[in-house]
Amino acid sequence: MAEEFYSLVTDYGAEKQLRCITDGLPFEVTHIALGDGNGRYYEPSTSQTKLVNEVWRGNIEKCEWIENRFYCVTTVPAEVGGFDVREAGVFDEENNLLVITKFPETTKQAPESGTVKQLTIRIELEMSNTQLAELVINPNLNVVTMDVLDETLNNISDKYQKLDEKGVAGGYAPVGEDGLIPNAFIPEPETKSILTPFCLNSCRLDTKGNPNLLSSETVKIWQYTSSSLGVFYTAQEVTLAKDVVVYKDTELSEEVATIVAIDTSGLTISFGTIETLSEYEDEPLHYSATNYGEFYVKESLVLGAECFSDADCTQLMGVVTFLNLTRISIGEVETYTFDGNQTTHIYITANAPFTYTTATSKTHHVEKNLVLDVIDLCPDDSSTKNFNLFVNHESDGYCLVALSNTIFTQMLEPTDYQANDIWFKILEPLASYIYLLNIWQETNLVPVGVFTLEGGEK
Repeated sequence: MAEEFYSLVTDYGAEKQLRCITDGLPFEVTHIALGDGNGRYYEPSTSQTKLVNEVWRGNIEKCEWIENRFYCVTTVPAEVGGFDVREAGVFDEENNLLVITKFPETTKQAPESGTVKQLTIRIELEMSNTQLAELVINPNLNVVTMDVLDETLNNISDKYQKLDEKGVAGGYAPVGEDGLIPNAFIPEPETKSILTPFCLNSCRLDTKGNPNLLSSETVKIWQYTSSSLGVFYTAQEVTLAKDVVVYKDTELSEEVATIVAIDTSGLTISFGTIETLSEYEDEPLHYSATNYGEFYVKESLVLGAECFSDADCTQLMGVVTFLNLTRISIGEVETYTFDGNQTTHIYITANAPFTYTTATSKTHHVEKNLVLDVIDLCPDDSSTKNFNLFVNHESDGYCLVALSNTIFTQMLEPTDYQANDIWFKILEPLASYIYLLNIWQETNLVPVGVFTLEGGEK
């Protein structure tokens, strides 16, 4: 499947845009950083705060419009090189990541290669509205003229409610420091006359003030096998190295070991815990580790030395897999193989906190993010399929439910329906039903969004 290249405004970047628009503050951008993604492509996330593996950083030279798109521009000097570019980011003066980009693989040759040239990088800075572009600080001057700022603020005032209307009757609800509407401005729960049944009643907002409840992430998992640990997994963008945690399951939820040493050329690997090391001064070759306790070595304590639990060196405990002056790890050096097996997850997240109300006017406040893996719902062929996403409350908590169905909101029972269709009966007393096993059954499912899945290669 061909790679797709794009830019995302990070969560921090979106919040900063909103603050600049509402408070009339300048929006500074100062640097562009490039990275190699640790040798692989990955799918950027709005929650990122840095590149996976930064290899170069430079000042933004200019910002420009090209065919109604706003770009930040920098140039990698000719004398810099020896790396591949697969990711890029725009940063502000406080080193906050504003935009993350999946970049087409581009090789910047090292000067000694004989192919020496500059590399111009353009990254699109997506604006929540065009007025924001006028608040972007010119990186060369690092100032905004008062005339430009006054004109921009006047344009904003004409199109948006004034700040003194925030939080008052007839005005708009304020947004707190966390980017959410404070609870004080959300209608009281259990108030049937205010909260709308069958509906999501509050959630976080995007920079335009629209609901921004859902986010999605595609995660690809690699499978490895070691001689004693067996099968273990890491995310696709993770490079096996010291201190990397590996997992027992493809959901990467159950940690199984931590790498303390690895030789990728010889395909050997050691797992274990790095412990505090102490030495018995009056007893040569006698040592102690935090968890292992006392141990002995035959000749000298070096990397690869065999460790024994007895002074006669008959009861082998393992070998030294990591060592410095005060830290040690004792375990087994294993061989490992890269299986090449890949597992794909498509996670849809409903970002808490949010509030929804059922047909019975019972209001629920969801305080933790809800996550659903929808990879198994992808069509087998190249078609696309639409889904409604619902939230439900069960005995063990809240969950998301995805159904390819039709939602009916009407007084009378639908006449053209299929299995899994939802009927919200808007005739007192209000009720909600799902069509299962050839009958309409009561349900507390409430829709919170829609999404589309494309079939084909997973």
